[in-house]
Amino acid sequence: MTTETAVSCIADAVTDSQALIVAFASMDGEMVDQHFGSAQAFYAWAVTADSAELIAQQGFGYEKKDGNEDKLKPKLTWLVGADVVYCGSIGGSATRQLVMLGINPIQVKGGPDVEELIEALQGQLKGEPEFWLANILKQKQAGGADRFDQMADEGWDE
Repeated sequence: MTTETAVSCIADAVTDSQALIVAFASMDGEMVDQHFGSAQAFYAWAVTADSAELIAQQGFGYEKKDGNEDKLKPKLTWLVGADVVYCGSIGGSATRQLVMLGINPIQVKGGPDVEELIEALQGQLKGEPEFWLANILKQKQAGGADRFDQMADEGWDE
């Protein structure tokens, strides 16, 4: 594991554009044990078939599960650059907002270990990925070196 840096968003910590960037809603970084909206911390990992590196982490204040949309904004802002976020539970509004940012939310029950989830992802990266993961990997490959050319073709300007 290398140094996690203080970043304004996960994208600032990404050094390998082909790595799967996975965030976990977790109190301590060891298990997924947080509801998305009230998560007190997220841990972001760069995962490849052969390696996994913690690249960033961010703490957030305690929030009630009250439907207050404003509490989502700092989390959504920080998660920009992630491909996947694992959480113990998540509401419909947060799910929609993550999907709009290109982040695939995954709800897991029972507080699974982060390490076990990473190993399962690495197994898929080495073999035949599930449909949702295959789609993410296709988008990452398509958004590689020629993504700026694609933006120019679409009329994108700085």
